[in-house]
Amino acid sequence: MEALIPIFGIIFPFITAFGIVYIVYSTRHRERMSMIDKGMDPQIAKPAPDGRRAMRNGLLLVGIGLGLLTGWIIEHTLLGPDSDNPLPFFIGVAICGGASLMAYYHFFGRKHEG
Repeated sequence: MEALIPIFGIIFPFITAFGIVYIVYSTRHRERMSMIDKGMDPQIAKPAPDGRRAMRNGLLLVGIGLGLLTGWIIEHTLLGPDSDNPLPFFIGVAICGGASLMAYYHFFGRKHEG
């Protein structure tokens, strides 16, 4: 029985990921075929590229990186280099990631609201 646990722990995530990808692509294919049957152009369903989304994601990743750096600095200065406490990393990521999203909203989000 104990030998089955690692097998299921490895196989089930891959099966689940494959199932999700299969459902997404088959649904997209059905939608496009339905659009063609109705005489519509299937290119209409493609979303337009959005540069603001890339900027938001980039700022978020930079904020996460700065949060990890901040957590590392706090851990080594306040708790000592031998500490294994993960709390400063979580706090740093939450604060810096949130600050980066607030900066995005401040610079880009308010312009599109009106």
